[in-house]
Amino acid sequence: MWIRADLKQRAKKNLRGYYWAAVAVCLIFLVLQYALGTNGSSSASSSNSSTEETTGNMGDNDMSFDVQEYALPQIRDYVESFVYSETGAGMFTSVVTSAVLFYGIVLAIVRMCLNYFIVNPIQVGMASFFYRNRTEKTSVGELAFAFNRNDFLPVVKTMFLRGFYVFLWTLLLVIPGIIKTYEYRMVDYILAEHPDMPTREVLNLSRQMMMGHKWNTFVLDMSFFGWALLGALTWGVLNVLWTNPYMRATEAELYEVLKNQITTGTSQADVF
Repeated sequence: MWIRADLKQRAKKNLRGYYWAAVAVCLIFLVLQYALGTNGSSSASSSNSSTEETTGNMGDNDMSFDVQEYALPQIRDYVESFVYSETGAGMFTSVVTSAVLFYGIVLAIVRMCLNYFIVNPIQVGMASFFYRNRTEKTSVGELAFAFNRNDFLPVVKTMFLRGFYVFLWTLLLVIPGIIKTYEYRMVDYILAEHPDMPTREVLNLSRQMMMGHKWNTFVLDMSFFGWALLGALTWGVLNVLWTNPYMRATEAELYEVLKNQITTGTSQADVF
């Protein structure tokens, strides 16, 4: 059985060798996660349209004056009266509602694609960075390892199905969703080592590794609450400089322990 203090001690010891690279990796992931996750604000460019004055062959130079001073106000009054009428208001509301709904659907699809095709592979790259730095010097470029031509689609597929299964369980009740989240906790690290492993095998292996360790892993997460609170009090600065790298390094140590237990057959067989 693993001990939280031992994991943290090893994480801090290893983190000294690549501290600033770890800070950079966590910061890059955080920026991408927020930037791509909130990439819904479209910058609307306003264009000033100028009224073109045309003079006909008959030399009527007052035509543009008549259009601007008489016709346009009449059209504006007609449009306003139509919009504020009962029929016009209903049509206007329907058009606006449809436009907003369409924009919301498109925005949700775009954000989902960005999450699955960019954020998730980088998340696997971050797991690879922290795990490999335990034993060898690995650069910040490890973040992009999942974008390899052969590994990209399998990683995207597995991460998508992991999120989809957790979502389905969360629809039933919150607690089953949380349990499934912990069951699939090691998916990132398994993909970091075996990006071409079939999805079903990855999910089954993660469940097997977390068998009997979900509660202890939850307690491990809660042990960082004090650091997270201090991070909130420092407007996230402490999270960037210490808490996030510390948590990721500890999680990498946990993966190593659980993997060794599976390999040696000493994994816990508890229900939870």
